[in-house]
Order: sequence, then C-alpha cells, then structure tokens
Amino acid sequence: MYYSTWEELQNVCPIVDGMWDKERLYEYLVASCHKFSKQIETFFIKYRTDENLADLLFSFLFDDDYDGSDSQMGAARVISGMDHQLLRKKKDLLLKAQTNEVDWKRPFLHDEHLEWIDE
Repeated sequence: MYYSTWEELQNVCPIVDGMWDKERLYEYLVASCHKFSKQIETFFIKYRTDENLADLLFSFLFDDDYDGSDSQMGAARVISGMDHQLLRKKKDLLLKAQTNEVDWKRPFLHDEHLEWIDE
C-alpha cells in the first residue's frame, strides 16, 4: 500500500496490543526501503533487543512467498541494527542469512562485520 505521509504510515503501527502484527510489519519494512527510511529506522531502534521482532524479521528473509519483496531488504537492514547479544542467540539464523547469494538479503554485506558473533 502507498502512504503519502509518515502520519498515515504510523496509523498502521506494527505493534497491536503489545504484539507484533506481521502484515503491518510488512508495510513498515517495505516503506523503509523508500520514502520513510529515517523515521522507520528511528522507530526500530527502540526494539533492538526484541526477540519476537528478530524472529519475524528472519521469517521474512527465509519465506519464499516474500522472495524479491522490499520487505526482505527491509528485514535485512533492521536485523543489521539489532543488538549483538540478541543476534548471538540467533547465530544459526544469522549465518544462514549471510550465505544468501543475493547481497541485499544479507544483514551484513561483508562477513568481516561479524567478528563479534563469537565473543
């Protein structure tokens, strides 16, 4: 869906009654690749340690139904900003994502940015 203002997009906040809504999260991830990238980046900073969010983001990356969607690019970007301690707990998923042959589906474009993973 197209949102002409940040306020319109905020009306479909991906958190409903304290729970992540996958359809609304999809809208935010797609929008993060376009017009509202800075606002959405600021929004997700508050949830850097949210394990439920991390699980949903990885589900976008690995779900063939979203193949080629901007939601996958957005998910990879948000994952790259997640707390390192949380990502260590998701090490297997992160390393699996890093093996994708499509650059923009990898949270970290260069594996050398993962030296912290085993700390």
